[in-house]
Amino acid sequence: MIPAFQDRTLFFAFSTFTGERATFDRWYDEEHIPQVMDSPGMVGAQRFVVADTKPLSGTEPIDYGHAALYELDGSPAGFREEVKRMLMSGDMVLPDFMIQPFKALFLEPVSEPHHSERFDKLEDLDDRHLWLVFSDRPGDSAEYDKWYDEEHIPQVLSAPGFVRAQRFVTSGVKPLPGVVTPEVSHLAIYETSGDLGPMREDVKRQLISGDMVLPEFMKLPFGSMFLRPVSPFFPAKGAK
Repeated sequence: MIPAFQDRTLFFAFSTFTGERATFDRWYDEEHIPQVMDSPGMVGAQRFVVADTKPLSGTEPIDYGHAALYELDGSPAGFREEVKRMLMSGDMVLPDFMIQPFKALFLEPVSEPHHSERFDKLEDLDDRHLWLVFSDRPGDSAEYDKWYDEEHIPQVLSAPGFVRAQRFVTSGVKPLPGVVTPEVSHLAIYETSGDLGPMREDVKRQLISGDMVLPEFMKLPFGSMFLRPVSPFFPAKGAK
């Protein structure tokens, strides 16, 4: 299933754990994700870990541990309130093997989604890999936004495997209690169908050849995270 959105917003929950990986995976897939599926705005969820893809030159690898991505339609405020209610009431209990505090991000879009021609051929998102690129978005962002949307993203989407890209900033929605919110000025999320390696090699080639030029306002190094899936995409009930 490939969900459609009117106003795509995101919630990333980054975590680490103790004990066996199988126990952690089973709890997440069979208990935790189903608990939040009926929350307001929920469209779907998927889990990721840092891939072994070699970092690109000029980037600073970031590792926040396991990443759960919750995709929402509309403001994440209702989702936040429902998750907070479940936690406060005891309806949602986090097991002892979850190391706290977590890192978490509510994100809102500052661009429309960009799709490659491969996107229309997708049947599901189960083999979706992510490339997260963190950078500083200036207060006067017109030139920055124009370069990203009209030049940079189309160049990246030409690389093998890329299917979608979109840009986000931290949402104004209040963080959940007890979590740590990483400082994020701007986050570009690139999605590939399948392994990230061929994409990385093509972006590297474009940079070395001069086909891709980063303007001076892109301050190096910027944070980067390659993620591979460790779960299928779980669609919410009624998601289209």
